[in-house]
Amino acid sequence: MNKKIGLICEGGGTKAAYTCGVLQCFLDFDVEFPYCTGISAGAEVLLPFVAKQKDRLRITGVDAASDPKAIGLSPLLREHGVFGIHHVCKFIEERAPLDYEAFMKNETKLDIGVYNMDTNKVEYFAKEYFDPEEQILMQASCALFLLTRPYKFRDHTYMDAGLIDMIPIEQSIREGNEKHVFISTKEENYVRKAAPQWQIFLARFMYPGNKEIRNNLKIRHENYQKQWGIVKDLEDQGKALVLRPSADYGVTRYTQDKDLLQRWFDLGYEDTKNRMDMIKEFMK
Repeated sequence: MNKKIGLICEGGGTKAAYTCGVLQCFLDFDVEFPYCTGISAGAEVLLPFVAKQKDRLRITGVDAASDPKAIGLSPLLREHGVFGIHHVCKFIEERAPLDYEAFMKNETKLDIGVYNMDTNKVEYFAKEYFDPEEQILMQASCALFLLTRPYKFRDHTYMDAGLIDMIPIEQSIREGNEKHVFISTKEENYVRKAAPQWQIFLARFMYPGNKEIRNNLKIRHENYQKQWGIVKDLEDQGKALVLRPSADYGVTRYTQDKDLLQRWFDLGYEDTKNRMDMIKEFMK
């Protein structure tokens, strides 16, 4: 295995069920990476991958995502957000507790991205900062902009790093990786649109006094295209491999249909299995 290769996972809410299918296929075919990094749900699903827990992958991507209390009125009342991040973490832990010993013993390095609301910068924390009991770092990573409350961690306030780093390709490069495998939850020809005015207005209301957040929101689509551009340039050079859905099942970041999410998970598995020879050749 190439010792300078990074695995990159973007977020996408419940669309991360696809990523879980890809990661399970990697585990089944003994595909390992020396380094991985994720944003939001893309970080959450890397926990069972590093710990090599297949059951937790499916529970994270399908069962927890389709739980009625994960999205909607229940988390709005209990957690003051549209997504029930605390509930989801508890749901997963009760059904497939993280094998923390295996997680830490695995030599694979994991970086979790978060947005520091005090400095308006994205920061990455290694897996050593992850507390399996409180899981504040992971919950902060999944605290979606405008939809959930931020979290206090190490004397700062954090939320989802996706406001700036939707594709953490530059983090993988900073870590010295020469090749990159990128798992996208977006179908072919996806284009991120500019933030609508109502989101900018809501950001002004929810984060008063922080003009930088609104500025980052206004150029979010530009950052996404820039990050995709870096991936495409590396792909043209033979230094990046992109895995993304081969079909459009109509899954969104809010999808909770369990059967549909299971099909989405299975698509991730099959897409990866069909390209396994190419993946292994790329990783040599």
